[in-house]
Amino acid sequence: MRKHCIMFLIGILICAVSASAETLAELKAKMDKVAEGFHGTLGYSLHYRGKPDERIDLRGDETFPTASTIKTTIMCEAMHQIEQGKVGWNDPIEVQPKDDERQEGGFACYFKEGTKLPLCQWAHLMITVSDNTATMLLREHLGQKNVNDWLDAHGFKTTKLLNGKKCDELGLRPLQQKWGLGMTCPNEMVKLFELIVDKKAGSPASCDRMLRVLTHQYWDDCILYTVPPDVHTAAKSGAINQSKSDVAVVDSPGGQYILAIYTKDQQDQRWTDDNEGVVAIRKLAEMVWTHYNPKHPWKSPEGAEKLLPG
Repeated sequence: MRKHCIMFLIGILICAVSASAETLAELKAKMDKVAEGFHGTLGYSLHYRGKPDERIDLRGDETFPTASTIKTTIMCEAMHQIEQGKVGWNDPIEVQPKDDERQEGGFACYFKEGTKLPLCQWAHLMITVSDNTATMLLREHLGQKNVNDWLDAHGFKTTKLLNGKKCDELGLRPLQQKWGLGMTCPNEMVKLFELIVDKKAGSPASCDRMLRVLTHQYWDDCILYTVPPDVHTAAKSGAINQSKSDVAVVDSPGGQYILAIYTKDQQDQRWTDDNEGVVAIRKLAEMVWTHYNPKHPWKSPEGAEKLLPG
């Protein structure tokens, strides 16, 4: 009798755990509901790389502005040219003149004329603080066409770097006027980060270095805001008036996942921490973290919003 009672209680506990565990379909329904209520257009792509391997998306193949997330592709082409011997990781490169292409956003806009930094430091500025002047410098130094050729060679159909001095020559002006710095879709940005993680975006050494650079994010106010600071992450975010975006690899206790979230046509174009796009990205990212880490719930501590990057 005692054995039967124990087995009965175990059965009840198993049923209770099964009933409380959120299914992937339920996670998707919750994420889609956030997108439906968004004042603009929101798309996402999620690849959980644990067991079982899982993927879900909403508007995963729809085109969105990349904003600064396209800068990751410039870094990929830099590594490609280093591997070919065309450039060196420590090659000194002089900042462009102030009357040439410089743009606020980062530090390099304020550099003195004649300042030289090695390519590696320009790459760090471009990725870690999303420095726009560094981006323009590397884009022209490496070649806009070469970046897009790298994307073509790796099977990307939508993702393109659109802004550059040869935009008209390359026939990209109409796309540039519509999408800005670049264009992509959520599924392809997940693919890009997969290639880096899987050491297929270049040599193992190049991919290792790119991952290390991507772990040093200053702008950690979207997906990374929903992840404990002791969890390993690699990410790149982007923001323009009408669009917010973020892509991150999260090595969570519950397994590694890659999440890309993009918005466009936002009604809320304020540059504030409570911008609707930023808030929506955090909501979706928190849902994903909770789904795969139910035993490790986490929220940013009280007062954390006062210490966000700005």
